[in-house]
Amino acid sequence: MEIFSLIAYLIIGIVAGFVGGLLGLSGGVITVPSLFFVFNLLGFPQGSVMHTAIGTSLAAMILTGIASTWTHHRHKGVVWHIVLSMIPGVFVGGLLGPYIAHFLSGIVLEILFGLFICFLGAYILLKKKKMEPASPPDKTVFTWMGLLIGTLSSLFGIGGGVFVVPLLIHFRFTEKKAIGTSAATGLFITFFATIAYMYFGMKVVNIRESLGYIYLPAFFLIGIAAVFFAPLGAKWAHRMKGTKLRKIFAGALILIGILMIFH
Repeated sequence: MEIFSLIAYLIIGIVAGFVGGLLGLSGGVITVPSLFFVFNLLGFPQGSVMHTAIGTSLAAMILTGIASTWTHHRHKGVVWHIVLSMIPGVFVGGLLGPYIAHFLSGIVLEILFGLFICFLGAYILLKKKKMEPASPPDKTVFTWMGLLIGTLSSLFGIGGGVFVVPLLIHFRFTEKKAIGTSAATGLFITFFATIAYMYFGMKVVNIRESLGYIYLPAFFLIGIAAVFFAPLGAKWAHRMKGTKLRKIFAGALILIGILMIFH
């Protein structure tokens, strides 16, 4: 079973990294439900399985976030004044999400995550028109947006990309700038949230090789695999027509969400 789990973590990291690079979405939408099912097979305590899946997913995304942010920064794809405007909100949200999750039962957290993933899949599937672009608001608005995005992202264990990219495109930023800025914002979200999940889980989780709600073997293997395969996914994104792929992915998200709710 130990060898199975190590192989599973590598596969999860490969798929999460590739899909994240290909579709510009957080690998967390793959990592969290996958870890949830693997941790259940390993017999982790039911009360902390979902919390540990979310915390571990966020921790693994720090590694990909560093690599991605640095790459986008080198290509001048990060709008740093937007990132700095969002950081105060992201900081509070990155701590608030884990705080809320800590006081939710595992079953409630599973259902909320399942509903969110179903909503995300439906949004991707049904979205046809782009929003009419608007001028960027005052930086205070970005701070409040950072609070909301940081809270939701850290609560569900996903990067902020699913929120930040469409938001910045709506405010007339190019797709490359939106993705680069999202990568930098997501790095701060995952960093703050990982510390919070580590802290809140310290006196709750009694799993060997865990640090709070972070399961270290999964964090390390998923993070390393994702770092190598995210760039490959990004390269494929420039070669393929993404419409059909996005529909398949959206359908898979809805199916995963349903399984999380009714498992």
